[in-house]
Amino acid sequence: MSKVALIRRIAIGLLAPLTLVGLFAGSAEAASPLTLTDIYNPAKITRIDFNLPASSVTSLNTKETLETYVPGSVTLTSGTKTSGAQEIQVRLKGSTSLQKLDWTPSFKIKFKKGPTGLGYLGLRRMTLNAMTQDDSKLHEFGAYTLFNAMGVQASKTGWARVYVNGKDKGLYINVETPDETFMSRKFRDITQHVYEGAGSDFWMGADYGDNKTGPFLVDYGWKVTPNKYDLNNLIAYTYLNDPATWYSGLNTVTDRASLLKFFAVENFIGHWDGYSGPDKNNYFIRSNTQGKFTFIPWGTDQTFGENRWSQQVGDTFDMPMLSDRSDQPWVQNLDRGRLYVQCINYKPCKVAYLQALKAVSAKAASIGLTTKFSNAAKVIAPALQSQYSQNLSTMKYLDDIRTEQNRTIWYVGNRRTQVADLLKQNGIK
Repeated sequence: MSKVALIRRIAIGLLAPLTLVGLFAGSAEAASPLTLTDIYNPAKITRIDFNLPASSVTSLNTKETLETYVPGSVTLTSGTKTSGAQEIQVRLKGSTSLQKLDWTPSFKIKFKKGPTGLGYLGLRRMTLNAMTQDDSKLHEFGAYTLFNAMGVQASKTGWARVYVNGKDKGLYINVETPDETFMSRKFRDITQHVYEGAGSDFWMGADYGDNKTGPFLVDYGWKVTPNKYDLNNLIAYTYLNDPATWYSGLNTVTDRASLLKFFAVENFIGHWDGYSGPDKNNYFIRSNTQGKFTFIPWGTDQTFGENRWSQQVGDTFDMPMLSDRSDQPWVQNLDRGRLYVQCINYKPCKVAYLQALKAVSAKAASIGLTTKFSNAAKVIAPALQSQYSQNLSTMKYLDDIRTEQNRTIWYVGNRRTQVADLLKQNGIK
């Protein structure tokens, strides 16, 4: 072999590894960063990989500590876009749906704060719901879509396929958390407090406790304003005896127009587990520095006629849209949210509420809510197929999901007919 040939052979041998390195480097560069639009895209499913140390896994599988934040990391991937590993704190969430990590739990995530005090893409928190109480897997997507379409300040949603230390947990819905970042994006004025209403109503004395105790917990604002004076004022206002004065001044303690739309959407989607339903549950209230409150929806999985009490697939639970009291699937004849009841028992407020209900029904048609449901069902179908087609028992659940999806689509049209009948009965054109 000539010296020239030998040198060429050596050169090729030396360059080959460099070429491979270059190829891998090129692949890494091709992976561009994610955006919020990628994460909250109803047409795509984001892959979410948790990497949890053994101590965190143990804690999240222990009944006494599974709702306590533990350390880990998470990587979000959509196509060629990736977040890279992000340092987080994570805990499990739920009330009746609370499950251990080894099962199919829902997650709350807190991202590590960056130099600006914000987390990943400006998100401080993220909520991943396993949808174990929604056999259609569509309700939260549809509910928040309709709330937002009506101008009610509500979360965005996206689909996620979740893995924990490589184990596939299945399809989740990623629901934007109503935290500080959400408030700053949704409102132009300054947020004073964000309260969580979990089974709580505005009864005299319900403002007791600090940020972590009492019927209303404070999710945000306690550090700057360590009192519940704004909540006390709202509660006191609900006890005004003169309905006309109450209604005319309602806009001083709440965003009245938004409140009526909030009631209307809750009732259209049959949110019996929300504020205006019999459970008076699953909502946030946000006050500004003038003590004016806005209601923010939450926990919308058991909506669109979902009847978890019954074992029959495809049956419907109908919450009345105009009543002081209502059943819920397990308990009958319960009081509904105090502010809602006061509204429907004073004619000007009742008429305004019914007009808002009419607008919600029209909005469901104009945005093509049933088509959105159909399209979403197609997007998530492959993920559900791979999740539940492992054995005969879970394959049967796939049929149940499709039945509930069809029933959900039917529910929207049926609810619009019910709204039209209710308007006619009350002389609303």
